[in-house]
Amino acid sequence: MFRFTASSSFTSSCGKQFFLSNSIHIQSKPLRASILGSRTLLAGVQKLSKISIPNTATRFFSQNGQVKARWGDAFGRSAGERYARLNRFQIYQGNQGGRKNSIGQLTIIGLSVMGGVFFLSPYVFQYIPPFTYFRHNPSHLVYGLLGINAAVFGLWQLPKYWRFLQRYMLLEKDHIYSKWSLVGSAFSHQEFWHLGMNMLALWSFGTSLASILGASNFFSLYMNSALAGSLFSLWYPRIARLAMTGPSLGASGALFGVFGCFSYLFPHAKILLFVFPIPGGAWIAFLAATAWNAAGSVFRWGSFDYAAHLGGSLIGVLYGWYIGEVAKKQREKRLQALSSWF
Repeated sequence: MFRFTASSSFTSSCGKQFFLSNSIHIQSKPLRASILGSRTLLAGVQKLSKISIPNTATRFFSQNGQVKARWGDAFGRSAGERYARLNRFQIYQGNQGGRKNSIGQLTIIGLSVMGGVFFLSPYVFQYIPPFTYFRHNPSHLVYGLLGINAAVFGLWQLPKYWRFLQRYMLLEKDHIYSKWSLVGSAFSHQEFWHLGMNMLALWSFGTSLASILGASNFFSLYMNSALAGSLFSLWYPRIARLAMTGPSLGASGALFGVFGCFSYLFPHAKILLFVFPIPGGAWIAFLAATAWNAAGSVFRWGSFDYAAHLGGSLIGVLYGWYIGEVAKKQREKRLQALSSWF
């Protein structure tokens, strides 16, 4: 978990935390509901995927759809527990009525949507209600994003919505049911700890950045970082030639984009890792996080979707550069206008 503080009047109000994890789970076949004990099921997962998973207690649901879990399990205690719990939603994977979108189609659609968001956002937020409201209240846009993420998390707790969520709120790698999953997966969290960490970062960090960039710029940054994260997540298994891949979800691609934009615009803002300051400021911390994500993509540590983090980070830096250039040109115009008076 990253914590942020700031040395300037601007950065003093920016976020205190930045820890983001987009969960990705490795499996060879969808796991169906089971009445087996947790140790037996986890042993089967180990045999199928040839990865090391601790034999610890977890939660499952039976074949009649009845959830056998406690709210305390939502916080998670190990990678093995998270893996097994998240796989309880895979009963709907694989049999999707024959519908399948190719990665090429999704890439074209994703890039097109990114271009549309970039060019149309200023007009949407200026002329179309209710988006016009956020022009004067940009921080409320962040609260809206928080609400959407919380609502999707609530749906994950209700088994009758799992089929819908499986199709539109998980980014599958081998059977892509819907194009909407490019966006939907970025608003989807199945566990409380995942939602809590990401939303705490969005609230403490995004409200200030939205007020500085404006609602349309922040919305464009957030959505395009999320889309880029999804596209990177889809392409990485194919480029790395991974034999087994699983679905991913979470807002971390978008939030790493926010982090990248902030660190580019304010490179010397002080960053704390828990209570320990990181030397060099925000930009150094961002470079360290990028190196960590790149290494994770190569060595495949843990269950994080490092490719999505890298995709969001790239878009964040590009937005930071673009916004900095626009601000520079506006400043030069103001100086020229002032000089014409003398």
